[in-house]
Amino acid sequence: MQKEKIALVGLVIIVVAALSVFLIALNTDVFESLFEEQKTIQIGSYADVQYIGYYANGTIFESTYTYPESKTGGEPVKIFVVLNSTAVPNTNFSSYTNVINGTFVKGFIENLVGMKTGQSKTTGLISPEDAYGVSPKVGDVIDFTLLAGTQYELKITRIQENMPMPATFLQYFQSNVTSLYTMREESHYIGEPIDTYVDANGAPIWENATVVTKINETLLWKYTTPSSDKYENLTWVDLNYEEQYQIVYPNNSSRISLINNTTIRITHTPKINDAIQFFNASNQYGAQFIVENVTADKIIGYLNNSASVQNRTHHEFPRVKTIQRNETQNITQDYPKELLEYYLSTLKSYNPSLTMSLSPRADQTVYFEISVVKVY
Repeated sequence: MQKEKIALVGLVIIVVAALSVFLIALNTDVFESLFEEQKTIQIGSYADVQYIGYYANGTIFESTYTYPESKTGGEPVKIFVVLNSTAVPNTNFSSYTNVINGTFVKGFIENLVGMKTGQSKTTGLISPEDAYGVSPKVGDVIDFTLLAGTQYELKITRIQENMPMPATFLQYFQSNVTSLYTMREESHYIGEPIDTYVDANGAPIWENATVVTKINETLLWKYTTPSSDKYENLTWVDLNYEEQYQIVYPNNSSRISLINNTTIRITHTPKINDAIQFFNASNQYGAQFIVENVTADKIIGYLNNSASVQNRTHHEFPRVKTIQRNETQNITQDYPKELLEYYLSTLKSYNPSLTMSLSPRADQTVYFEISVVKVY
């Protein structure tokens, strides 16, 4: 009986000791480590991941390891496991993202789902559509509506390699040589109203007065017929896209002085001391000129910040503007590869199903070796 009591006391001591260890572990990383392997990645999870990326032929193209051959060194990437590129992580995980090396790779994210802490696997082959995308080609149509705010589709009509970077884009991109993608506006149609003449706020001076009459591969033709109640008291804005300047004449100081089958003539008659706004985008020069004199064909104004009458800076503005009622408009434009790449990347952030890409790894079938370090 004495032995049974001793055994019973010993059992109680063991249980109490074990319970104490359990309770201590409950508040330490020991408990976490015991159950870490039970955490499984789901959509919405956060995970620290090491990986090696391979082309289909087995060549390594990317790795989080410093030494991928031995899987040593380096830091895991912080992955927000979602297929929606615009999803925002919880504030506690603000450093986590669903892109790897700057690119959303659908197949990589999908392969993470179901993996557990400490687990490793090699994915199957991932097609270009679910990896780094497919290179754009002649005939492809790109929908820019999400960026333009209105229906706007462009078709690639020509691709030219090793071309000089257009001067317009030199200040934005460092490369002097690029690929040029000629894009045609696809959204135009016969009878479409085009607000060709707009005020300083972008509102039409003559709403729906200009319509498309003909379209070919590179041009559209448009014809303007202002309504009779829009002949007088116009606030006219001259926009010159080629020379990159804008002139905003004083409010209600312009009118149609001649209109026939081919021509519309606009005459500006501002008052002395009225203000003309002038902006030159090529040198980012904006200024206000005060009307000093009006002749038959010119308006002479002086810079508003002139220190004195003797030192005034003057500028001459045309008083008469002649426009052709039947005009053409170019519907093609050359986009350097760098600009198109930026647009495609932005579009993909809104539409993850977009497969068109200018990534250096576009058109490549790939696979990954993945090791999950930790799941949250």
